[in-house]
Amino acid sequence: MQCAIYWLRRDLRLHDNPALLAALQSAATVVPVYIHAPGEEQAWAPGAAADWWLHHSLTALDADLRARGSALLIRRGPALKCLQALVEQTGATGVFWNRLYEPAVVARDREIKTTLREQGLTVHSSKAAVLFEPWEVRTGKGDPYRVFTPFWRNLSARGEPDAVLPAPE
Repeated sequence: MQCAIYWLRRDLRLHDNPALLAALQSAATVVPVYIHAPGEEQAWAPGAAADWWLHHSLTALDADLRARGSALLIRRGPALKCLQALVEQTGATGVFWNRLYEPAVVARDREIKTTLREQGLTVHSSKAAVLFEPWEVRTGKGDPYRVFTPFWRNLSARGEPDAVLPAPE
């Protein structure tokens, strides 16, 4: 793959970032983009303090990327339209991101993944915000835990989580 897009959301870091590493392993060029679309998160839309933090975090991330010979693109608007426009502009054949788990975001991401795949793109999402996926830690009946102690026992029996991934050069 010649070019891939790495879509940043809340994972504004280079270290311990599996989707970024997957994009770098899959493509000769990776275009990092942050899309500001807070309305798509519905009840979880950020407030003023989060916007302040976001501004400074994006600035710091862009500096980290520039030190490595890249730069952060920032777009505003519906995520799917922004990604499609960026695919057209760059000729990217793949889009990578780290998963989020809020219901509105899951529904949006599912639609984006389906649409982009129908358009012939490689689409890959990774686990980065949790130690184990929500569907991996379930009761014997396959239900989510409702009591902490049995949940903790199940989690503890799984051993240590994966090692922290280094930042790419």
